[in-house]
Amino acid sequence: MQHLIASYLFQNKYCALPGIGTLSLTAGKAATDFLDKKIKAPLTAITFSEAENKMDGLPEYIAATTNSDKYEATEALEHFCDGIKKSLNNNEPVILESVGQFFVDGSGSIKFQPITLPKAFLQDVNAARVIHPEAEHHILVGDKDSTNTLMTEYFSEEAPVKKSRWWIWAIIIVSIALLALLIYSNSLNASSMAGNAMPIQ
Repeated sequence: MQHLIASYLFQNKYCALPGIGTLSLTAGKAATDFLDKKIKAPLTAITFSEAENKMDGLPEYIAATTNSDKYEATEALEHFCDGIKKSLNNNEPVILESVGQFFVDGSGSIKFQPITLPKAFLQDVNAARVIHPEAEHHILVGDKDSTNTLMTEYFSEEAPVKKSRWWIWAIIIVSIALLALLIYSNSLNASSMAGNAMPIQ
């Protein structure tokens, strides 16, 4: 019976046990790990509530699996649950294989300690980011709505080309150098002419 209860719980995410309560599978949220390019599986836990779910199909599942009729399956399930209640009334914990353990706390309430689900149920998924450069999508630029296509066109527009004026500076520098050379050569000629002059007697 235990393996049928575990199988039904994992397939349907809930399982009502007559006279005891309801077991449920609750899933957390998946987490994205951008660094390892993975999506981590949501942490799934088995929870217990003393409220019974009357819309449970566990007897039908047991009947279909064991090739018996629904009445026999219901009787077998109720007998199994009565055994659990008797053990709990004697303060004996009851282990459901592959599911967890029932026990009674100090106040007399039925409590449940779930097993840690194996990693086979919680495998990570590879998630490589796929970029579609041809796909157009909306983006927010400052406080304005735009598209990736418009922004690509905006940034690819050629800025006005500034004309290079380096040759003007080259001409000015060469002109200053020639002027300085001309002044220097004139001053040399003037001093040499003054040095060769004959004194007047």
